[in-house]
Amino acid sequence: MTENLGNMSLLCLVDSSDREEYGNLQEVMWSALDFFGMPYEVFDLAKNSLSLEVLRSHSVIVIGQGHLGDSLSEEDTKLIVDAVKEGVGLVCFDGDLHRYKPPFKNALGLRTSEEPTHMPFLTTGRVRIWDNNHFITATKDLHFIQFNKPMEVGNVVNIEKEHRVLMKIANGSGRPALITETYGKGKVVLFAISPKIWMQGYLGHGGGLDDVFWKSIVWASRKPFAILAMPPFVTIRIDDCSGANDFEWIKILNKHGFIPHVSLFTDNIGEKGAKIIKELYDAELAEFSVHAFTYIKQVYWNPKEPLKVPHRAIEEGNEYSEDELKNFFKKLDDYCEKWGIKWSKVLVVHYGEIGKNVIPFLKERGIKYFADPYIFSTPLGKYRIYLSKLKRLKPFNGQGGIIDYHPDYPEFFIIESRGIKRAFVDFLGEASRRKVDVELIVRRTASYIKNCLDSLFPAVLVTHEPKISIWNSEEWDRLLSRIDELTSKYEKIYKSYSYIAKYAENLYNSQLTYANYSITTGEVQCRLEGESNMPLYLHIFKDKADWVERSFKEVPAYKGEILIKFKPKDLI
Repeated sequence: MTENLGNMSLLCLVDSSDREEYGNLQEVMWSALDFFGMPYEVFDLAKNSLSLEVLRSHSVIVIGQGHLGDSLSEEDTKLIVDAVKEGVGLVCFDGDLHRYKPPFKNALGLRTSEEPTHMPFLTTGRVRIWDNNHFITATKDLHFIQFNKPMEVGNVVNIEKEHRVLMKIANGSGRPALITETYGKGKVVLFAISPKIWMQGYLGHGGGLDDVFWKSIVWASRKPFAILAMPPFVTIRIDDCSGANDFEWIKILNKHGFIPHVSLFTDNIGEKGAKIIKELYDAELAEFSVHAFTYIKQVYWNPKEPLKVPHRAIEEGNEYSEDELKNFFKKLDDYCEKWGIKWSKVLVVHYGEIGKNVIPFLKERGIKYFADPYIFSTPLGKYRIYLSKLKRLKPFNGQGGIIDYHPDYPEFFIIESRGIKRAFVDFLGEASRRKVDVELIVRRTASYIKNCLDSLFPAVLVTHEPKISIWNSEEWDRLLSRIDELTSKYEKIYKSYSYIAKYAENLYNSQLTYANYSITTGEVQCRLEGESNMPLYLHIFKDKADWVERSFKEVPAYKGEILIKFKPKDLI
């Protein structure tokens, strides 16, 4: 048992005596709940006896361990049902619903079978979004979600009370995969697929269904409900910049809300370009970093064959000496002074190649955020040897993105979004074809933004100035307008990359440890522990008819801990 986390917290039921299923919970549940900023208590059925008092004292009961129905006695099951009837939410990620005792199935109208009554097998390799008019699946298209390999599913033969099916098992059976209903005052979410779906071997967090995960908890929870997670930040990073079209493309990005991160080939910038850079910098409409001196003259690493194609084939190169780097960074400092700007704290390295000798020069200038998980003193062609280290990085072992300190040099912080499963290299990549498929570019880009925001990752678009430069201003404007149109369902907060990176680090170092709502006063109390040198924002959720609304509550900078009090009705 843990300390009191407040009545807006989760109660997660587990059974540590089932070592295999219990061992899966770090990947299935804890990594996600920590990243989504949900305070939770772990209740071990192997060590403690459930009581209605314990169940009532939380906002939502969460079952994330597979086959937990065997561990719940009939009395335990009745207590859970009674708590839900009184208004506590229930989310069951355990798809083996057949094992749950009669009080559970009777209350929720479930008829189940362990036999494949509608199909030849009880596994599936995919599910389909069936209903996107519900809060949990509202931003989803009615598409299929493909798994890496088949997984076990439950067989819900029938549901004999009012309910909604949001996802279906796509194995020819037509059986539900995700169900919502109510019981008494409580809301219930039932998954009929194995919780292994949240493991990377099958799909995993960061794999395209995280919104369904966290929104299930939010929807079922007793309101108000608070989480400490990333706001829906959006930005764009442009590499290989030399000032094409007099940076007119930046002004069009600004029109659509973007504050772009512009990574420069510094030696290609003339007086006219420097003047525009200064104007944009002063107006806070763009930020600038050093990508390289030119395409073939790097700042941070000396490749043997900088023009070799493909560049990934390069497996040789060497560090610049300390004297060379002193001259390089003196030159870059002179650019800053001449242009009247300061370099961004976010580093975007040409081809990702950087030597260890660069570290003190970055630290001296306060450059601490990496746009990619750079491998020091390693040519790009040998990057694959590093991939195993990503499996240690938060939040989801490198899948979907990285928000974590560098595994080898923790003085640097990595903030990288990948969308689903792999890095989103360049959203204008299609522009290199003979016939440009604009709609394909738009759909892929919109999908990337959606997947990032659904996973509560910042959406960081990436492209290169040479690819933007082949679009005239009207075409560029229309393309961005179309992306806006396809992502119009989403709330988007446009910030600079450096702001998002700093926010991500401070959020990483903060934890929501207590959240409580007083029915008598209508007041919420939230306690954060850790440290943040900038304001953070709690997501506050309230029910409105059949929907859930989100507001934000600012938490001022703090060190150690801070307790804030507010009334949800006063939030906008």
